[in-house]
Amino acid sequence: MIVMERVQPHRILKNEALLRRLSKIHVKRPLIEAEQGKRIAGYQGELASDYYVKKLLQKEYLIFHGLRLQNADDFFQIDTLILSTKFFLILEVKNYTGTIYFDFKHKQLIQHVNESEKAYLCPILQAKRQQYEFTNWLKEQKIELPSEFLVAISNPSTIIKSDPQHYEAHQKVVRPQELVDKINTFSKQYAKDKLTSSELKKVTKILLKKHVPESYDALDYYKIPETDVMTGVQCPECGVFGMKRIHGTWYCPSCKAKHKDEHIQAIHDYFLLINSTITNKKLCEFLHLTSPYIASRLLAKMNLPYTGTKKGRVYMQKGIT
Repeated sequence: MIVMERVQPHRILKNEALLRRLSKIHVKRPLIEAEQGKRIAGYQGELASDYYVKKLLQKEYLIFHGLRLQNADDFFQIDTLILSTKFFLILEVKNYTGTIYFDFKHKQLIQHVNESEKAYLCPILQAKRQQYEFTNWLKEQKIELPSEFLVAISNPSTIIKSDPQHYEAHQKVVRPQELVDKINTFSKQYAKDKLTSSELKKVTKILLKKHVPESYDALDYYKIPETDVMTGVQCPECGVFGMKRIHGTWYCPSCKAKHKDEHIQAIHDYFLLINSTITNKKLCEFLHLTSPYIASRLLAKMNLPYTGTKKGRVYMQKGIT
């Protein structure tokens, strides 16, 4: 059973909004685009692996995607946690391209793409760290459970190589289509229940309660001043900012296009980049509106949660951190 569905990371959504509202020649743009490309590739790799993980929908397996917990002062996040009464499995998903080589001596992964070569922290070490952290987290809950980990390479065209003596690379690095067989093998290996069904339910409730979504401020992370963020409503046809609200429609002076609800994307961008709440006054400033009455109507139609009344009303969007 999938307890925690995988959702698109807020980092991707916020970086997407930032790229949408930064000048094409902004000095930080190449850095953001490069990091965004990696994060999107990683997310797509996780989705590809999820297809195979979903085949484990028997009741004895509980699946958590993107679980983030705290040990002492440190947080750790698990791509996929598979939990049962017998054991738990940490699944680290990677979406590399080209040829990858697991270097046993230096504990690194080397990627070859075309003529370039790049080194990364070994994902086996990453998965082992998550295994260690979650084991300690369980001990804090007075629970001891056998554990395993796997590293799934999601891109089917990636060539995987490793040192001959690198035992863990041979045993722990898999293709997504191998996951079900591997997990069934672990289930036979750990045949004895360590938790009752009631205890497993209790652990699940604690995990959901203790999950801490990552907080991410794109402007702060990239050290970009708010004044660099382009305001206004963006035309979906030509990409120019500055659509005007005329007779209930957004009109683009640049390409003459007309659209009805383009303010919705602009308001979401505001929540993603500027603040988790917005007032009528701030909306007028951000959308370049001259009428507070129009701003109030636009916000009311979006059915956003709010506090306060009349001029003191503050609107917010849930789920953005």
